[in-house]
Amino acid sequence: EFAVTRRQVYRDLARIEEEGHPLVQSHGAGERTWRLPLGYKGLPPITLTPLELMSLYLAKSNLEYLAGTPFMDDLDRVIGKLISGLPQKTINHLERIEPVFLPFPRPLRRYDKQKDLLSTLQKALLFQRTVVIRHRTPGSHDTTEHRVDPYALRLYKNGLYLFTYSHRAKAHRLFAIERIRGAELTEDSFTLSRNFSPAKLNESFGLVDDPAQTIRIRFTADVAYFLKEREWHPTQSIEELDDGGVIFTMHAGGLDEIVSWVLSWGANAEVLAPPALIEAVLDHLTAAREHYIAKNR
Repeated sequence: EFAVTRRQVYRDLARIEEEGHPLVQSHGAGERTWRLPLGYKGLPPITLTPLELMSLYLAKSNLEYLAGTPFMDDLDRVIGKLISGLPQKTINHLERIEPVFLPFPRPLRRYDKQKDLLSTLQKALLFQRTVVIRHRTPGSHDTTEHRVDPYALRLYKNGLYLFTYSHRAKAHRLFAIERIRGAELTEDSFTLSRNFSPAKLNESFGLVDDPAQTIRIRFTADVAYFLKEREWHPTQSIEELDDGGVIFTMHAGGLDEIVSWVLSWGANAEVLAPPALIEAVLDHLTAAREHYIAKNR
């Protein structure tokens, strides 16, 4: 009717949202519509105090590994817009605020070479559009096409993972961003599966979505303080022992990742339950011991 393509309409809608105006999309049967919320009167002016600006730079400093990606570009633009409206007195604090935080993320993954890919995924996540990705499995140079509905980006150990519904597998699948070689946005939209819940992802200890089970580990007094000072899992509980040690309990899935975590504590950790975790840790320790004995004979 207006002699414009569907692609141009999507671009215009994206531009409106990029400018910060909230669009409400219909999800019912029939034609899709977009509208501004009732009573919307435009974007109000935003002012920041030096302390609020410091908190913003704290968030940015912990995302430096995303430098060169659309996420960091957008964040820089947001900060630029905010700073442009600040009084000179507040701007004078910037030279002190920027170097206050010194994050040290290791190992470091860089995503600047995947800027176009992340830009496509941004649109797919925001507008709930199906994408076709080209994924490379570990140890292989070949790629496989997957038609997926992107549900969420998950940040784990300074790495980005795309949580999806795979049309090929007919199930939820997780893809490491650094192994995705390209993505093509389709015209198809999707709705989130009723089986998907962001809170459910937190049941796993890491990325592996295994059934949760009760994990019990005894830690020595040498590291007990470290266990008590941090939250390792939302379900954790800590029982203090007379010798200064602790028994750490959680209800989590992903035994392979829990094994790696237990091994990182060396002799300061002893698995009490479940039996499968005890056996897995013992197998790793036995194999490591045999490796060192063989090399030093």
